[in-house]
Amino acid sequence: MIIKKICRVLVISLLFASVSLNCIAPTIEFNQKMVAFRKATVVAVKMHHESEYQRFIKDLGYSESSNNWLCINRIGCFGEWQFSESTLRTLGYRHITLRKFKADPQIFPPELQRKVLESLIRVNLNILRNYHHFIGDTIRNVVVTKSGMIAASHLGGAGSLKSFLKTNGRINRRDVLGTSIRDYLRRFDDYELD
Repeated sequence: MIIKKICRVLVISLLFASVSLNCIAPTIEFNQKMVAFRKATVVAVKMHHESEYQRFIKDLGYSESSNNWLCINRIGCFGEWQFSESTLRTLGYRHITLRKFKADPQIFPPELQRKVLESLIRVNLNILRNYHHFIGDTIRNVVVTKSGMIAASHLGGAGSLKSFLKTNGRINRRDVLGTSIRDYLRRFDDYELD
């Protein structure tokens, strides 16, 4: 939250300073400065979104397992982001099972877990592509954001999130530990993802 505010203030300050220094008489030099400023702004925005994505991934891992890549929960989900065997099979990682992970955790090292998470995010976003119009809506006192949608679909699957959105929150499925779709929508609503 603080990082976002600092980035916004920095961008606005740079814009104001650039425009105010050059508002007297536009010249070729002014145009060159504006082109450079636009390019720098694009780079800054891209860097901001990348840092937000990294923060989101880390926070999701913390919520799932306290960022412990060796974690196994009581229902058999494992790794930093608590993958089920069925999710791994769906994503094409049939060779990774709970039994094999218990015997040798190196079968599913942190780098591979991150790769699987990114694949799962892409799949869920594709499944939810017709639900992006809900972004910005408030359902059961929670503002729907892209980051919240990604986290909620990670928790309960894209189908559970779709049900929540289509029913205006009346269907609010929970995982076996009691965490609901609405809980994750709220917990992860504050990330600026591109």
